[in-house]
Amino acid sequence: MAQDRDGGRPAAPSQSAETLPPELALLTGHHGTRRDLAGCACAAARLGVSPARQAIVSGLVDETGYYMCLARRLGLDFLERPPSLAPGGSYDAIRRQGVALAAEGGRHRLIVAPEDAALRRLLLAGPRRRGDVAVTTPRALTEALRAANAPRLARHLAGCDRAGLARASARTGSSLGQRIAAGLLVAVLSFLGTLAPLATFFSLAALLGPLFLALITLRLAAAFEAPEPDLWTRHGWRLDDARLPVYTVAVPLYREEAVLDQLLAALAALDYPPAKLDILLLIEADDLVLRQALARKPLPPQIAILTVPPGAPRTKPRALNLALLEARGSLLAIFDAEDIPDPQQLRRAAARFLRAPASLACLQAHLVIADQGEGTLGALFALEYAALFEVLNPGLIRLGLPILLGGTSNHFRTEALREVGGWDAWNVTEDADIGLRLARAGYQLADLPCATAEEPPAALRAWFRQRARWLKGYIQTSVTHLHDPRRLLRELGLASSLAVLVLAPGAVLSALVYPVFLGAALAVWSAGGDWPAAGSLRWLVLTLSVAVAGFGLLAMLVPAVLGAKRRNASRLLPYVPLLPLYYALLSIAAWIALYEYVDRRFVWNKTMHGAARLGARNRIRDAAAIPPPPRPAGARY
Repeated sequence: MAQDRDGGRPAAPSQSAETLPPELALLTGHHGTRRDLAGCACAAARLGVSPARQAIVSGLVDETGYYMCLARRLGLDFLERPPSLAPGGSYDAIRRQGVALAAEGGRHRLIVAPEDAALRRLLLAGPRRRGDVAVTTPRALTEALRAANAPRLARHLAGCDRAGLARASARTGSSLGQRIAAGLLVAVLSFLGTLAPLATFFSLAALLGPLFLALITLRLAAAFEAPEPDLWTRHGWRLDDARLPVYTVAVPLYREEAVLDQLLAALAALDYPPAKLDILLLIEADDLVLRQALARKPLPPQIAILTVPPGAPRTKPRALNLALLEARGSLLAIFDAEDIPDPQQLRRAAARFLRAPASLACLQAHLVIADQGEGTLGALFALEYAALFEVLNPGLIRLGLPILLGGTSNHFRTEALREVGGWDAWNVTEDADIGLRLARAGYQLADLPCATAEEPPAALRAWFRQRARWLKGYIQTSVTHLHDPRRLLRELGLASSLAVLVLAPGAVLSALVYPVFLGAALAVWSAGGDWPAAGSLRWLVLTLSVAVAGFGLLAMLVPAVLGAKRRNASRLLPYVPLLPLYYALLSIAAWIALYEYVDRRFVWNKTMHGAARLGARNRIRDAAAIPPPPRPAGARY
């Protein structure tokens, strides 16, 4: 695993109290005994992290106290709240070096807050007793840097800077060719439908029948793929802390006060070295209630609050782009506010990335509805998730086909995300879009058999809003990635391109027209010989309808039953017969999504959380979780 920029240059493992690294020597006589400092140096050397970071996360000193000692050692002023900074410059370079130019008119010209290797360089050869240089904390420097560059930063997060405008995005909508093709199709169907409505209907049904059968075949093929063995559980593998990379965890939040305590407890339970955790809570500038709630919470040093600069669109991917810009980890995970991930999920993902080639860019963990859902809607939602994350996604991956990612519990290589330009801020299913863009760039996606508990929608109205957003995002994703079909085919290959067509536009189209064709098939069947003549086309459509209905029922029920069994959720099985009714509701959501795509394309339908109880922690912890071995523990992976 490549050394992360948080790693710095660790002190020698045999560090003694007399040879403290300069990052810790400055604390002598102010924070901790020399024995404490020597122990901190040894821990930092073993983990491969900066001694300063280890001192802060271990509680030996807080960030403010540490940088006050740094200022005292260098004979510089300390500013807990730095003055305004001059805009411009390389955002990443300023953060990495920890040196920023102050705005004109003040006493200080430079504001410094170095970390890791830059901190050591400053201690060994930095400015001494200069009145125009002041020290602040890295968090204060980053906040001031964000404020100074807010307009430019907002454009970058929205993908409206030069690099963003060069990439395909849902922001531009359909291309001219797509609009012309859609207009011609509607015109031709309207004209033919007026002249010969039955023949037009049967012809359209005959053309769409193979699409429905392809979707059914894909689901059944994925369902009959055997799951990969969970070697982590079978062999009890555990990666030694020294080999773990720095991990960034991004948590977008908006009006989530109801689940804040639950979220912080779940993050505190993560089984990962605190010095290698970089947890970013992303909040909107106008979310004052949540900001006040967080201000009252004693957050550990590894958790930082990032305020997203005001701007449009107000979407989750826009906030995630800020996390990507400021991420310190070589790996990056996303959790939603209501999530309770298995405590070992980061450790298991890191182990998988360590063993995998660099082409593996993303792991999708399994989303599980907590307590198997409450009520009929919650149980059906849990069945859908069991089918998707226990059966369909793993099966498609084993077939070598792309998947549409879920919006949470995704684990990425940070550099791969940066290579493809981060998330599309204008796509309301940024997860589906980023997965396809990674696949088109030559990266692979894989399954991570580790659970994250999620909360189901509390009511049918909330379910419709959520599902309409997903389907609207699938429309956005389909339009964006089909701007140039030949390029899509060239980048993904024939099999994967067809799978994408079936999974995204195919799923939306089938949801839109399924009730119409089902009703027509029933009418044809009931009318028998009395139906107006339509020739052999009528019987072709009838045959396709029967095949779609029969095999479609299997494709609907089989993954749900298998998923419930693999998840050990037998309580859900009595709800399986209700799945046809549940999926029929998708048609209503699909028509809502189509309307919103035309009228409210970039509006994010917010799902409110906190209505359901996610239960005790021992309910949501994976049964496969491996407890930490007794100390001392060697690397066994």
